[in-house]
Amino acid sequence: MIPEEKDSLHAAVFRHTSADPTWLGYWLARHRQTEQLGPQQLAEKLQMPMPNLVLLSLCRTPRPDHFREDLEVVCRRTGAPESILAQILRQKQTLLDWSQGETPKTTGWLMAASDRFAAEGIPPAPKPEEDGNE
Repeated sequence: MIPEEKDSLHAAVFRHTSADPTWLGYWLARHRQTEQLGPQQLAEKLQMPMPNLVLLSLCRTPRPDHFREDLEVVCRRTGAPESILAQILRQKQTLLDWSQGETPKTTGWLMAASDRFAAEGIPPAPKPEEDGNE
C-alpha cells in the first residue's frame, strides 16, 4: 500500500469511528478536538505508532460494568498505556454527561467527609461558637 492510500485509510477510520460512542475513536476524536491535537500528536501522547492508534480507534469502548477488564484487553492489544487512556475516556465521558445535563455517576467519585458522616448517621462537628470553650 502506498503512503497516500494508507493516510486515506487512516483518515477514513478516524472519521467513521468518531461518529459513534461505541468505538474508542469517538472518544479519541473528542479528546483531539478539545486538546487541539492531530492524529500524529495523539499517537505520540499515547506512546504508540500510527497503525496502533488506528487499531485503538476501531476498538469498542469499555463497558461501564467491565471498564477495567475491557480497558486491560484493549491496552494489551494496542499497546496504549492504561493510565493515559483511562484518563482520556473518563474525562470525555464525564464532560459529555455534564453537557447533556446528566448527573455524574456516583461510583468512582470522591465524596466529601461530611457526606460520608451524614450517610453513616454521624452528627457534624460543632462549630467553634457552639463548643462552649470560648
